[in-house]
Amino acid sequence: MAEGFLRDMVAGLDEEVDVGSAGIGAMEGMAPSRNSVTAMKEEGIDISRQRSRMLTPEMVEDYTHIFGLGTGHVDAIRSYFPEAQEKIFVLREFIADESLDLEVPDPIGGDLDEYRITRNLIKEAMPSILRFVLTGDPSRPGE
Repeated sequence: MAEGFLRDMVAGLDEEVDVGSAGIGAMEGMAPSRNSVTAMKEEGIDISRQRSRMLTPEMVEDYTHIFGLGTGHVDAIRSYFPEAQEKIFVLREFIADESLDLEVPDPIGGDLDEYRITRNLIKEAMPSILRFVLTGDPSRPGE
């Protein structure tokens, strides 16, 4: 879902931003779940053609920014790729008011409402992610 939001956000920019997603426990080539596709269609974004990929050392080297959906994801990525510490972030870290706000739950196996909750948490973070990627400034507007 995060890839879908960011792809949609950068589509109208003059600046080229490469967007991708991968996981450390992903099964290669899997389509998004039906509930993910439905939740994103409600936002006007089609993610049905996305496919899962394993995070590789080459990706970690090439990517300028890596975002995990929660502290557990980030800790795991950092343990596999300690050389990339400075470019690994929690998706919601620039908007979280408390540590409880950091985590985006994995809705796998859940109902559509659980996917909507996850989608909304991701969506809320995306403007700060795009601002950070483009400018290096993670602060909220007005701060």
